[in-house]
Amino acid sequence: MQNSTGAGHAKPAPPSLPVLPSLMRHRIGIIPLPVYVVLLVLFVGFSLTKKINGEISMMVAALALGGFTCAEIGNRIPILRTVGGAALVTIFLPSFLVDAHLLPAQFIEAVTTFTISTNFIYLFISAVVVGSILSMDRNAMIQGFIKIFVPLMAGSAVSMIVGVAVASLVGLGAWRSLFFVVVPIMAGGIGEGAIPLSLGYSEILGQKQGPLLAQLLPIVFFGNLTAILISGLLRNLGKRYPHLTGNGRLQPGVEAHNPETAGENPAAHSDVTADVGAIAAGGILAITAYLVGVMLNSFTRLPAPVGMLLIAVLVKLMSAVPPTSRRVRASCFGSLLPP
Repeated sequence: MQNSTGAGHAKPAPPSLPVLPSLMRHRIGIIPLPVYVVLLVLFVGFSLTKKINGEISMMVAALALGGFTCAEIGNRIPILRTVGGAALVTIFLPSFLVDAHLLPAQFIEAVTTFTISTNFIYLFISAVVVGSILSMDRNAMIQGFIKIFVPLMAGSAVSMIVGVAVASLVGLGAWRSLFFVVVPIMAGGIGEGAIPLSLGYSEILGQKQGPLLAQLLPIVFFGNLTAILISGLLRNLGKRYPHLTGNGRLQPGVEAHNPETAGENPAAHSDVTADVGAIAAGGILAITAYLVGVMLNSFTRLPAPVGMLLIAVLVKLMSAVPPTSRRVRASCFGSLLPP
């Protein structure tokens, strides 16, 4: 005889999710799949009707759609995906599409104008840099800097010597090798490397900036390509031999004795609840640090992002941000980084 609880009967199967909520769990980058499809259809329609413009909402959607599409392609290419395929495809595929005239001219013009006029990339850089620095352990940062300063300076000097020597051997000459090969690569990019260098070279040499920039860009792109490939290989090496990597720690064991968080519940670090006020405060802090860098640039000619980096480090060294706020803001800004 069965009891009143209904023992012996099979439990009803849990209701399955509707199709749309289920699809929303699948993403292209950070974009849910149904939203991605809607955006793709919208931009095809905007292109056909010539409705693309440079307003911020449309440009943010356009850049997200294009960027995450390229990253998804790179992540699905065998072998290439193991050495930074997402970054490589995101860098080079848009350039190829523009050069091959496979994108609508109005779309290219709107994105170019928006990117140059707003300089929005610095907002992203500010959030990531400030959030990353605030999330670091203060003692680990100080000790790590002391440890890497001398090797960093020595490595930079050796890199310049070796780069000039190799380039000179192939007939470029020492001075041209230094200023048109080694320095642009070590400068690290386009916005804070190739473009400022081309402006300076233009004033010194009395030549137009355009041709000088055209000489620097291939070198910078090749340097970035090499850096991405090597980083991908090192990442795979760290996965295969975990003892070779610190898993994000500058020094082993330092975080476990962090005086800034002494007495706090360690379990709280794994589940940080961010409120709107903390996110807004973190955003304003990042923007303020960047604007201070802009002000420093007008007096010292130091690039604004570098000045921002120095300000963020100074704030960290002074312990000017409470530990709880640091964890909340680091959690918010850390979500901007790729996994």
